[in-house]
Amino acid sequence: MKSLIKIYLLPFMLWMITVDYVYAEVRMNEHQIKTIEQLKKQSILPNKIYYQYDFMTAFENEDSVPMEYLFSSISDLETHPDMYELAIQSIAEVKLNENYQYNEVLQRNRNIIEVIYPTDSFQSLDDGVYFYILDEQKQLHKKESFDEVYKLPCYLRVEKKHGIVVSIQKRPLASISHYKYDYWANNSLKYLKIEMTDNNDNIIYISETFFNDYGRIEKNIRKNTVTGNLAIESVQHDADVYSIEEYFNNKNTKTNRVIHYENSFRVKNEVLNKSGNVIKINNINPLLFDFEKDLDEPYPYNKLVMNVEKSNALLTDSMFEQGISDNPKYDEDALKRAKYLGIKPNQVYYHKLPFPSFMAERYKNFPHQAPLTLIEAENQSPQEKYSDLIRIEIDNNYQYKKIDKTKWQQTAISLPSTQFKSLENGIHFFVINDKGQLTPLNNVEQAIAQPTYVRVEKVMGKIVSTLQKTRVQWLTTEFDYKKNAPIRSKLTVIESHIVPKLVIESEYESGQYLPASQVIKNAQGNIIRTFKTVKKKNTIAILERFNEQGIKTNHIEISKQGNIVENQYLDSKEHVRFTTSDIQDKEYPQLYDALPFNPDGFEMMLFDHFNK
Repeated sequence: MKSLIKIYLLPFMLWMITVDYVYAEVRMNEHQIKTIEQLKKQSILPNKIYYQYDFMTAFENEDSVPMEYLFSSISDLETHPDMYELAIQSIAEVKLNENYQYNEVLQRNRNIIEVIYPTDSFQSLDDGVYFYILDEQKQLHKKESFDEVYKLPCYLRVEKKHGIVVSIQKRPLASISHYKYDYWANNSLKYLKIEMTDNNDNIIYISETFFNDYGRIEKNIRKNTVTGNLAIESVQHDADVYSIEEYFNNKNTKTNRVIHYENSFRVKNEVLNKSGNVIKINNINPLLFDFEKDLDEPYPYNKLVMNVEKSNALLTDSMFEQGISDNPKYDEDALKRAKYLGIKPNQVYYHKLPFPSFMAERYKNFPHQAPLTLIEAENQSPQEKYSDLIRIEIDNNYQYKKIDKTKWQQTAISLPSTQFKSLENGIHFFVINDKGQLTPLNNVEQAIAQPTYVRVEKVMGKIVSTLQKTRVQWLTTEFDYKKNAPIRSKLTVIESHIVPKLVIESEYESGQYLPASQVIKNAQGNIIRTFKTVKKKNTIAILERFNEQGIKTNHIEISKQGNIVENQYLDSKEHVRFTTSDIQDKEYPQLYDALPFNPDGFEMMLFDHFNK
């Protein structure tokens, strides 16, 4: 999982550890002695396996004694609350030496992924947590305890509360690491070997770290056993140079010489040719091993689709970051998810709130929430001052074809109860005149067609809610696609207190969040703003402004550094009147001057100005 497995990034940072150990002759410091006393009180014994949550690699003497609580049973760690913060379960089998320092550690890290899965098989279960595995025919097999599954490449965890299945998770192994420590006679670190393996126990990465008798790192050897590439780092402490690291390919040819500097992330990477001569220099560390790549999920778990609503943001964000580029695996999962939720092409639905924003909170334009009926969607946020009602039309590719967003101001009002005596229990809709008199509406469809309406709810003969709703904003966005990639959008401002009626037409390039080009038209159809990315030596984009009659007033070129190259103010014949370096319009500034916008970004900007 991207940026989650902290311990595997540490080998890259070994050269940052420059702590001096003044008291090399001291066998244990005071803090370590107190920790050991506490371990003994817990009846922790040397050379016996215990379990630890979120083990961190010890590269310093003071970390060689466990600071975290050790457990005698693996089941004690299954529900550790901290693992949900990063959506990763990190459990280590720990064996201590006679001095209560780490001797051997076997760490398994698992991703915690909520999945969409039929609940029929779990209806007969009592409340509690259950563990299952899937065979190659996708058949479920129940296991009696966590002990039976925690070593497996993947398993399912099912939780039931109050008779309802509240969670179905797949927990695939993301990484497996084996640590072996050795110490000098003074208990300082002497040697550390780390071996990472795949699900079949094949070694895929090895690192060896050598320490002097002060416990300071002298040398590192790292190897990617899959590619055969190797790196050897020698610590120098020479002037501002911390270490020199040399890289070799699988033919033992030196390819890079990297200098790491003291107390800094700065590096100097000398790229070498076959003769060992420097052909290029940069400041980027060569990639020996991809620590951010998880182990492959086994079949059929890799076919289970993530529940986006319930999964951790660290997992979903990595999916949303794929942008609008081609990605068959994510497209396939998104399609399965939409079908499972009961969504069908060329149908109209209402959307759950909050609505996921374009690309930042959804994958392309695939829905990942179950659709609602209009009566369910109309009153999702009764306590809020403003509430959205979102109507969506689904395209043939199961993505949003049209998004219709209305924003309503909600005000609790008091009306004479005599008007409601004859009402039955339920929800009722009315229009109200200036004198406070109500005229009933037949249904919610009629209500939302009004600019203002009153919603009355009666429960057990009592009026529990009377809300007046007034529409304050109304926008629609339509999308065109090439296969599964959005290529065009058309945003129409139908109602707004901030800007007149506008149309914003955008075109997107593969993988890009912001439009590659954009045109804004007014209610008369005249172009009043344009934006287009360009490929020039120093210019990344050109922005042009026009008045309401479609006459060009400004030509603006933006540099690749994001600075304004020049903002030319033009006369009616497009002659330059004067030039500034400020993108802000000095004569007729408008809210929509700062192109480009993505659809949801423009909508939020409008409402923010309305709500000031």
